Amino acid sequence: MYCYVVQPNSVVLEVEVDQKAKGQDVLEKVCDILGIRTEMDYFGLKYISVKNTELWLNLRNPVERKSLGQNNLRFMLKVKFWVPPHLVLQETTRHQMFHQVLAELRSGRLIPQDKEAKLRLAALICQALSNTPVWEFYTSWAEILGTADSGHVIASLHKEMEGMKSSAAEYWVLKEVANLEEFGEEIYEIKGWRIGIGPHGVRLYQPEQHTIPYSAIRSTSTLRRLFQLWYLGPEHKEELLEIKCDSNSTASGLYRALTERHDFYSCDTVRGAVTAQYIRDLKGTIASIFNESTPLGKKYVFDIRRTCREVHDGARRALYAAKVEAAAVAANSSTSCASGDSSSADALAIIIDALTCRVCMDSAIDTVFFPCAHVLCCNDCAQKLRNCPLCRSEVDTAKKLYLPTQELGIKI
Repeated sequence: MYCYVVQPNSVVLEVEVDQKAKGQDVLEKVCDILGIRTEMDYFGLKYISVKNTELWLNLRNPVERKSLGQNNLRFMLKVKFWVPPHLVLQETTRHQMFHQVLAELRSGRLIPQDKEAKLRLAALICQALSNTPVWEFYTSWAEILGTADSGHVIASLHKEMEGMKSSAAEYWVLKEVANLEEFGEEIYEIKGWRIGIGPHGVRLYQPEQHTIPYSAIRSTSTLRRLFQLWYLGPEHKEELLEIKCDSNSTASGLYRALTERHDFYSCDTVRGAVTAQYIRDLKGTIASIFNESTPLGKKYVFDIRRTCREVHDGARRALYAAKVEAAAVAANSSTSCASGDSSSADALAIIIDALTCRVCMDSAIDTVFFPCAHVLCCNDCAQKLRNCPLCRSEVDTAKKLYLPTQELGIKI
């Protein structure tokens, strides 16, 4: 079957996978095409549910058409776990993150508060998109970032960045955005609540502003539409945050997002209790009565296998191993070429020696003796011989012989 995946820059990729493929299979094929397989753990796939909401696809479970409510499988490639740009090792990965940042800036979710930061960010974006001045870029990004009538200032800042590579400009755009408090947050809006779950903890925007760091969280759970979070308050007393969500899927999505991000950013390794947790549908539940180990109807709850530290270390080792392998291949290639050149030179030397006169050892052989038919000498030496130097038979006549040495480029 075919899956259509929309990149952050709105370019659509078409990948073919097996009917029983898991979400991980789809993501791996997309990342192979884009060259971000080494740092694939930062990304995920989103889809539009039947209720027209964006949900993360659990990559550990099979992709099912019925669960997505679509005839054709359509996904959106998104950055799921944001990290500072200096921890991203590949330019291709930063390029995808850069385009998603542009989309979030256009939507108004990420906006710097300082005017100077806005102007600098706009100039960096223009440099990343084009090395040449484009007035439409200046005016449009000035409007997007809320600095109308600042096109000339952005143009001046852009001119100062002349010579900067696009990849470097993308890095500094990510560096500027990484300083914002909203960077990397997943926003949930539920019945008067506005909650952001990001790299440092849970941030409540509505009904009142409040921040709960991951270090203060004790436990969390969900029961149907009810989401519960126990944490230590400012006075080190345990407090409870309860949110009644619109649906069971919203509550489970909130529970899943908090657990996955807590493990990714705050833990040294993903806990076994997280990776092993699963649920079963009705068919799977009935089948498990007779066979407890059956995979029928089994769906994993959480979609995380490595932490931020593990992803960074794994990518660093993989890139180093790739460099070592490439160096070894290059060394073997140069060695084989050198040995090939050496063997070719030896063969040429043998041919030249065989075509050299056996008497003077200087000129090329160009004469045949009759009746023995031996070819051993040049014409000058043949005129001085009565007997063949090889068989010692008497030479009746000596004829000129024309060998294709010049056509072959052989100089003797």
